[in-house]
Amino acid sequence: MLTNDPTRTVNAVYIEAPIEQIWDCLSTPSGWNSYLSDIAASSESAGPFREGEEIELVIGELTNHALCAEVIEFRRIALEDLFKALFPDGSEWTYRLKTTFSLEPVEHMVKVTVEVEGFTDDEMLQWVREGTEVGWRQSLFNLKCMLELGIDVRNNIFGYPRLGIFNYTASPEQLKALNAEGTGGNYLKEVFPNGPAAASGLQPGDLLTHIGAEPVPTYYRLVKALSGHYGKKEPVELAYIRCGSRRTARVHLSYEDQFTGLIDPTSVSLEEVAEDRKRKARL
Repeated sequence: MLTNDPTRTVNAVYIEAPIEQIWDCLSTPSGWNSYLSDIAASSESAGPFREGEEIELVIGELTNHALCAEVIEFRRIALEDLFKALFPDGSEWTYRLKTTFSLEPVEHMVKVTVEVEGFTDDEMLQWVREGTEVGWRQSLFNLKCMLELGIDVRNNIFGYPRLGIFNYTASPEQLKALNAEGTGGNYLKEVFPNGPAAASGLQPGDLLTHIGAEPVPTYYRLVKALSGHYGKKEPVELAYIRCGSRRTARVHLSYEDQFTGLIDPTSVSLEEVAEDRKRKARL
């Protein structure tokens, strides 16, 4: 969940599985690969992470060169993160956070909590904050499914169709500037070339208010609305505000990895992907 503290997020889930099994998923390369990462490697061994150890985690187009800052076996593990994100236009951005995983036995279950710290009021990091909260909500759900049911559903969870936008929950100041106070919506910071939103005429600075009949006042609600269109082929109507004027557009949502980020870094390098996206953005 997004806390009242804009510098952190907290997500939690209760899992019915042995604490040793859950710990393995959070503290070993093979465990990370079992429910979330495509590539996981440590500087010392394939076993549990140790304090001071360097760790590489690759999740689609997101790379984390982390340092293991704390380990208390079966209780807590903390990573000092150095993320590099690859955008749909081939550009890259690096940022730092700290992620702490805590395990707490509760009767016959284990409460798993993920706390991420280090966000600032920087526009980009607030976008990351919203994406991180939703991302861990999805990832912990998959961890629960994998351990309790033996089902890995990460591709279904993360594979919802996209618009090709860089968006976040609009601030009160942005709503006021757009004459949209009391409306709520997602502010479009960037509309990437060759994406569905760009093809439908949306522009940076627009306020996206509805996907179909679904209002999207927050980043989370937008992801949820897009997920509701998983597997559907018909175009979707968007409602948005530009300079105080209410408008609509029809879009065909995209499943291309350029916008979903669901690439396979084990078969193609991220450097190659970045160059290909830069080329497509120039077309």
